[in-house]
Amino acid sequence: MFFKKKKTDLAMLPKKKKGVVDKIVMGTILGGAIGSVIGITLAPKSGKETREYIKDKGKFAYQKSIEAKQKFMEEHGEGLEALKNQAQKKSGKVWNYFKKRMKRRFKK
Repeated sequence: MFFKKKKTDLAMLPKKKKGVVDKIVMGTILGGAIGSVIGITLAPKSGKETREYIKDKGKFAYQKSIEAKQKFMEEHGEGLEALKNQAQKKSGKVWNYFKKRMKRRFKK
């Protein structure tokens, strides 16, 4: 084969490269630990308080959406109802036309 993969094992690496790998691994672990500690100490609220806050905001948004829907229906409800009725009439006409065409087609 032209390109054979060499098996790399930490034991086979020279000491200089092994030290670099060790430093990278230790830096990753240390960085994760420091980030966790900073995140916990600087968090503005506890987990329970944060969940309550999110829950309250969700309820508030839901209530606002219901109010917006009601307002929209008050302003545009009649027009929407007229459009709905018109669409039903048109769809009934289209359906009848389609049925007639199909009957004619299969009578032959």
